[in-house]
Amino acid sequence: MATRGNKWLLRLPKYPPRYSTTRVINPSNRAMGTNDDANRNPDSDGDRNQPTKYATLCWHVSLVILISTMILALVWTVYLSVDYYSCTQEARFEKLRHDLLARERLRRVGGKLKLSDFEEMANGRLLAIKQVDEELHNIWSDYQPRPHFLAKYKINETDLYSVLRAMPKGGLLHVHDAGMFKTDRLIELTKYSDLWACVALDGTFEDFRFSKSFPHIQPRGDYKCNWMMMSNFRQQDENIALKKLRDSLSIDPNGFTSATDLANHMRRAHRLILGLISYRPMWPTYLISMLEDFYADGVSYVELRSSLPIMYDLLGSNYTISDTVNTIITTTNIFRSEHEDFIGMKLIYAPLRDHNDSNLDTYIANARFLKANFPSYFIGFDLINLGDECAMPPLGDSLQLLHISKEIDFYFHAGESRCVNSTKDSTPDANIVDALLLGSKRMGNPFNLPLHSEILKVMRLLKVAAEVCPLSNYYMQYVSDFSQHPAAYLIAAGYPIVVGSDYPYFWNAAPLTDDFYVAFVGIANGQANLRLLKQLAMNSFMYSALSEAEKRKALSIWEHNWDQWIAGIVRLV
Repeated sequence: MATRGNKWLLRLPKYPPRYSTTRVINPSNRAMGTNDDANRNPDSDGDRNQPTKYATLCWHVSLVILISTMILALVWTVYLSVDYYSCTQEARFEKLRHDLLARERLRRVGGKLKLSDFEEMANGRLLAIKQVDEELHNIWSDYQPRPHFLAKYKINETDLYSVLRAMPKGGLLHVHDAGMFKTDRLIELTKYSDLWACVALDGTFEDFRFSKSFPHIQPRGDYKCNWMMMSNFRQQDENIALKKLRDSLSIDPNGFTSATDLANHMRRAHRLILGLISYRPMWPTYLISMLEDFYADGVSYVELRSSLPIMYDLLGSNYTISDTVNTIITTTNIFRSEHEDFIGMKLIYAPLRDHNDSNLDTYIANARFLKANFPSYFIGFDLINLGDECAMPPLGDSLQLLHISKEIDFYFHAGESRCVNSTKDSTPDANIVDALLLGSKRMGNPFNLPLHSEILKVMRLLKVAAEVCPLSNYYMQYVSDFSQHPAAYLIAAGYPIVVGSDYPYFWNAAPLTDDFYVAFVGIANGQANLRLLKQLAMNSFMYSALSEAEKRKALSIWEHNWDQWIAGIVRLV
């Protein structure tokens, strides 16, 4: 027994196991006569213990780091508290005020941009010019809403305007072709031979048409007129003809009695302008003139909204929408070959919307045709309501739009209204909601956007930019005081935003400079600086329809021009 006991003791481990465990022997193994101890890998226990050792070590290291961080945070808090409470109540107030304003500045559009030393110098010069202009012209200190802002205040006579006009503004993402032909040029076109005018009983011009013979074109249902030679009308009274032309081709500075009256005037102006410029020999000339005006105003890229008017000739023959687009592309390519830093122009098909969307199927068919045949030029679809959004059905009511939302990109106008007394559910702002749900890449003139906190959150998350056109909102009678413009909040809160011009020549503005000036001085005002201008210009590429490769190239070209502009400001005495 002693011998056997000694043998058993010899089999005990030299050191007792750290933990007492009971190993369950598989009965099947016992029955089969297998030996678990023999089958077990002698190194397996060591392998199992190795991760435990490392896990324990990592846990201790993490605990040390956590405690150290907490101690540092506590020490820093105590330090700040001592610094905070050791000063006077007035000093504490000023510190809190300073910190709060600093956080707000960071949140603004451009607030997080880092300027170079050269740009900081230019920023100082820019703000000094702004201050001198204010003291000299008193535009904003004595500002009162006026019927015709540009005629009253003459912002183009200020030094700041000259500096901003030379600024490389990047892209112009919201502009209509009908709004890019100056009134004086249009009036000159009416002196050409073979021009017919459709004149209403009160002498109002309703349509134009170049033709060798009497144009057998019936007026639409929303207006009535009779065709007569324009030369005959001029012979009756040149001054009256000139006044009626100017009134018909521009916005009345005294305003309109209702949104419907304004929309009717805009529709008439559209019809008259397109009747003149869609004459086949005029169309390329008009396009070249438009591109030259863009380039001279510091615009290097354009996303043009156009209804794509069908060209015609003197014999009454009509061309096709394909001919219209091909002429735009050819003209743009010629212009680019002569201006290497002009990035290009793309198309948003934007026909006029009627009250029952009777032409929507035709518009959608055209959009599909454009995408299939001009994929690198056509970027999306919009519907134009000309400020009469209240009288139109919400975008979400048009099932056709929902059905093509996966194949065609949208760039809808939405929220451009003041129909707050409507009895329809959510009609005043319904298009803002519908445009977002339909996947609109940007939102045009969303005047009511700040009323929608959830929509704003989603737009920030999805990087859907608001296209703000300050002067358009002013002349379309949505705002009379620029300091109260909704874009002031969008800029202050740092939401995605780009500046557009809509129909600049309707109110005798430059393609983009006037709107930049008003956004910089009138809307952003005291918080405006070079960071805001730079961010707005960069946003015009960031939120454009350019591909990522095209954006990088465009930004590279723009940065070169920007640096030259900055150097010019620094050299100013």
